[in-house]
Order: sequence, then C-alpha cells, then structure tokens
Amino acid sequence: MYFVDAVLAFVELEARRIKYNMTEVITRAVQPILWLVVFGPIMARVRALPTGGIPYVAFITPGVILQSITFVFIFYGLTIV
Repeated sequence: MYFVDAVLAFVELEARRIKYNMTEVITRAVQPILWLVVFGPIMARVRALPTGGIPYVAFITPGVILQSITFVFIFYGLTIV
C-alpha cells in the first residue's frame, strides 16, 4: 500500500509541474514528432540503412516511442535526486 501511495504522490507532483509549465509538454511532444515527420522520411531515402523491406518510419517508430519514454523517466528521476 505504501508503494501505491508513493507512486500516486509522484504522479500528482508531475501533473502539477506540467500544469504550470506548458513548455515542457511542448518539448516532450516535439522530439518524437520531429523524428517521425522530419528525420524519418529524410533517412528513408538513404539506401545504406537495411530495414528488411519495412518502411523506415515503421522501423524507427518503436525506438522513438521508447526513447521518449526513457527521457521522461531520466529527467523525472533527476528531479527526485
């Protein structure tokens, strides 16, 4: 029960931080969009990247999502430390 209370406290803290700092929300959203909309099509034209017949944007999408989640956890962890 203590663990759930601690997690809920951190979620509340993060929600309050985001509520008053819309710049952080925008920057968190821009990076994945930048990778999928700008860099994806540009890098898809490079024929040196073997994707096994999968479209390049589909190839990098799981990595972009995972990278975005990892960065959120890292930066949030730094604020705790």
